[in-house]
Amino acid sequence: MKCTRLIPLALSFLLALPLMACQSGGGSAAEAGGASNVELLTWTNEPTVNFLNKISADFTKAYPQYTLIVSNIPTGDHDQSRETRISAGNIDIVSFQTFSHPQEEWNADYVDKPTWQQYVDGGLLMDLTDQPFMKNYNTGLLSGNTYNGKYYSMCTGTVAYTGLFYNKAIFDELGLREPNTWSEFVDICETVKSSGKYSIMTTGAAENWPLNMFGNAILSANYGDSRELGRKLLLGEIKHTDPELAKIYDCIEQFASYMEPGVAGVNYSDAPGRFAAGNMAMYADGSWTAPTIAEANPDLKFGYFSLPGLEARSDGLPPQFGIKYDLSFSVPSNAPNKDGALAFLEYFSRKDVYTDYLNAVGGFSPTQPDITLSNEFLNNLAPGLQSPNINPELTIYGLKGVGEYGANNGFNFLLLDVLGGPLSKTALAEAAEKDYDTARAAIESLK
Repeated sequence: MKCTRLIPLALSFLLALPLMACQSGGGSAAEAGGASNVELLTWTNEPTVNFLNKISADFTKAYPQYTLIVSNIPTGDHDQSRETRISAGNIDIVSFQTFSHPQEEWNADYVDKPTWQQYVDGGLLMDLTDQPFMKNYNTGLLSGNTYNGKYYSMCTGTVAYTGLFYNKAIFDELGLREPNTWSEFVDICETVKSSGKYSIMTTGAAENWPLNMFGNAILSANYGDSRELGRKLLLGEIKHTDPELAKIYDCIEQFASYMEPGVAGVNYSDAPGRFAAGNMAMYADGSWTAPTIAEANPDLKFGYFSLPGLEARSDGLPPQFGIKYDLSFSVPSNAPNKDGALAFLEYFSRKDVYTDYLNAVGGFSPTQPDITLSNEFLNNLAPGLQSPNINPELTIYGLKGVGEYGANNGFNFLLLDVLGGPLSKTALAEAAEKDYDTARAAIESLK
């Protein structure tokens, strides 16, 4: 889910809001003879929304003066709704996916300031750093979701999304095991292909992003922490046509070549069912899809492995997942019931409640330490989460004004000829670099 930019007029209105509600102790007035409402806004995700509604009564038992109201908005409309509600000063807790790609001094000419940063810089989100409940979380794990060393959101979990689901029965039949190197992954694909019995791999490519995120998976597998790569790409210190990135384009083309025929027309909502049918060896998607697969076919035994790099890791660990932060809660500075909002975040952060949340939602890995889950799938991800990488989606910047071929940092699967697109891998790299050069030149001309 990508953030929409705040238009200047809306941001000016936000900054002009009265700050009375920012003062400590400024909760909303209680209803006559009853509790005051704490309203939480999030995007529509059935397991999450169901869990929040389920714990509402228990929250009120813990804090009799408050009642939780959960409002959910379809993902595509959520960002605009959040902006509107904060502008109106009538929402107590809002949801973000992640804080990433901040505009900083070194990149200010090349990227727009993201919405979340506009909120924080405008004093519109409460600093949660010193709230007692934040001590329940692994602050080291959350460090990638901070801004100027402070926490303006409470992240409820991370997701691994550089991996592939695999059908354990097919792997067992063909004598396959989880790969540690790219060549081992290719061997798996070739073995499935040679068997003639099963499709190799699918994903929901019709929406573009589910396939494109595996360009980031390949970068993560080969670069680990890709912050420096992101800086160099943005500033032109490394080119898409350089030999170093040519290896990445080689892997992208090879990965795409193993997708099932017609994958460009497979809708994201249909892809889990195609894998769950039982004749597909692998499915490229994030760990959050595990509950959907299990629901589609409760009898299917499946695992999930991180896409490996060209070389085995030097530290002896198996390939490590790239992760991103998912649902995070923030409190607007003008929340009408700020005390109630903080009370709910405290209640939610209690170890038993938080553990129940992860077990109910499925697909999220803990951001609190020492959490034992009943979810076998999540527990089995542990070997790939010993030294996870912040996914390149969060560290490689989109250059302002870049053209079609440079979009998605240049690694656009559906433009490749192996998937019916117009370009070879070499032509795609050249077109992406041309777009980058053109955009940087346009920016320089305006200085």
